[in-house]
Amino acid sequence: MDQESALLEALNREFAVYDISKELPGQRAEADHDIAVYAAAVIAVIVRRHDQGAAGLVIDEGMDPDERIAGAVLSAEGAERDLTEDEADGLDALTGNLCDGNSAAWHPLCSHVDDRHGVFHLDLDKAHQAGLDLLARRAPSAK
Repeated sequence: MDQESALLEALNREFAVYDISKELPGQRAEADHDIAVYAAAVIAVIVRRHDQGAAGLVIDEGMDPDERIAGAVLSAEGAERDLTEDEADGLDALTGNLCDGNSAAWHPLCSHVDDRHGVFHLDLDKAHQAGLDLLARRAPSAK
């Protein structure tokens, strides 16, 4: 299974855990954290599939404080470019998983956080690695 498929499968598993754990706040909080990390990792994979030189993704807060929208791709030099239609189609549903409630999970994956103006720069290397690390920690141990 390739990395993108493994991350998407893990993200979907966490959605199920989150839905099931309504009566278990601790487990629900962990699932919410994991959803943010996996979503950020899948975002990194999608952006890099279209632009291997991309270093970051600008994420803007929408009209609702918990709404996040993919804004632009950042180069290693910090230059911004608009998202392609293919990138935008794949990212909007994922950026919606990055909310205030799980910001402790995804803010550390950003190279820039401006809560006041609702602008975040997701570092694609950090996000991808965090997702792979979480996959490795959650994988059943080989015996």
